Amino acid sequence: MKIGIIGVGNIGGIFAHRLLSKFEGLEALYLLDRYPEKLSGLTSDSTKVVVASEPSEIFKNCTHVILSVKPQDCMELFAQIKNGRQHSPIIISTITGIQIDTIAFNTSIKKIARIMPNVPSAIGRGVTGLVFSEGFNEDERREVKRILLTMGDIVEVREKDLAAVTALSGSGPAFVFVIVESLIDVGLKMGLSYEVSRELILGTLGGSVELLKEKGNHPGEFRHLVTSPGGTTIEGIYSLEREGLRGTIMKALFDTYLRAKEINAELEGKK
Repeated sequence: MKIGIIGVGNIGGIFAHRLLSKFEGLEALYLLDRYPEKLSGLTSDSTKVVVASEPSEIFKNCTHVILSVKPQDCMELFAQIKNGRQHSPIIISTITGIQIDTIAFNTSIKKIARIMPNVPSAIGRGVTGLVFSEGFNEDERREVKRILLTMGDIVEVREKDLAAVTALSGSGPAFVFVIVESLIDVGLKMGLSYEVSRELILGTLGGSVELLKEKGNHPGEFRHLVTSPGGTTIEGIYSLEREGLRGTIMKALFDTYLRAKEINAELEGKK
């Protein structure tokens, strides 16, 4: 399979590294970025990398093309694709806020998968929200998923739900990092070293997540297993509830969701 990536920034770069290291059957990886110097590390790592000079070169040679440009640059790219297009590969779009219908109308390509990956994809532990346009057969859907599985798990959603995916998993790692940082800091306040506090917190979080994934229980069930009458845990939970932590987290994520919807509306209004 020959895959192209247009826009090799944060997400495009992650895709490039994951495909080169984990994708079986990759014949060639075509890369195009307005700053070619960003590709130097990738070209030195693999003989499979081809640096393209324009979008038409990628569309001519590739079966799948990942579009990972900024929203403000997408309409110029779409015009280049439409004007120079002689082939119709499958498009996989990471472009925030730009809907499938908009991409199809401006490129004249009908088979489009729109995705929302996240930062843990860099180590293959991400989760990607995925929407398919109409017209994909089962083999085509399977091949797109095979590409995305190099990044981690996949969750298929409706396109109108991508703003919620952005809030929960796209922006979610930032909130997790803030929480982890605060937990490590309180370990320091209690007299532990940074190294010990970090190891305890990361191990506790990782083990708790794996327990939830393996057992499938509602989180509240396991919380009650740890919470003894009159003990230390219930004292801490009481404090969290009194300070409104649950509502604060829910509000932060819902505010993120509302902002994602606003951005989507703004970008679609400018197309």
